[in-house]
Amino acid sequence: MNKMKKTCFLAVLLLAFCGGHANAQVTKANPIAGKAQTQEYLQHNLVYPEEALQAGKSGHVVVAFHLDEKGQGSDYHVTQSFNEAASPIALDLVRKILWEPANKDLKPIASDNEYEVEFNAKAYKRYWKKRQRPALPLTLEADSSYQIYELRQLEETAKPFFADGSNMAQYILSNLVYPEAAKVAEVSGTVRLNFVVETDGSVSNILVINSVGAGCDNEAIRLLQGTHWIPAVKNGQYVRSHNNQDITFNIGSRNYQDGNAY
Repeated sequence: MNKMKKTCFLAVLLLAFCGGHANAQVTKANPIAGKAQTQEYLQHNLVYPEEALQAGKSGHVVVAFHLDEKGQGSDYHVTQSFNEAASPIALDLVRKILWEPANKDLKPIASDNEYEVEFNAKAYKRYWKKRQRPALPLTLEADSSYQIYELRQLEETAKPFFADGSNMAQYILSNLVYPEAAKVAEVSGTVRLNFVVETDGSVSNILVINSVGAGCDNEAIRLLQGTHWIPAVKNGQYVRSHNNQDITFNIGSRNYQDGNAY
């Protein structure tokens, strides 16, 4: 009888172990900036192959890659493409995305991933009909390693560029729209953003590292997305670099967007 009880007990333990293993919580890798913001970056910076655009060809490019436990990517390659000329464009964009690694039971794990880049000819034409790509005064070659440098490693840091000769403070004062929820709740504070300036002067991978809430974080991100930069320089080349930007929301300051004082 004791032997039978022992056998049953071991069987229950085995079932519990197998069941717990089967129910392990696995979370897929995600862009650090979030899915929506990453899609916006792709929309702002995707360059449509001219022949495909004129022919009205639309489709997808699927990029596969491996992420290690720290979210570092490798083995990027195209597995599916509607157009040969679109493949390197999609590959370049996906390689610029920074990732939170997948995790299993809250522990980071390595994973194989795919990311789909959409090319929609009609949407692209509609988007750029009312917009114009900035003409930045870039004079150096761009580093092609995709390495991101910290400020202390650089010969020259990245600098915001405004065609009208203004600076970042003037840009923020002229374009900041105080969120309605923040006005009602009289929320003030400084949103700090961490981001990457790419070798073409675009801003990517925006991450809120000091949040104010009440819509201020989203407004700060919107403002930064509207900026263009002269990239950082190392070894005589433009390189990718990590940067920080503070955007302050202050009740009582004049809001130049709508002319009201809050």
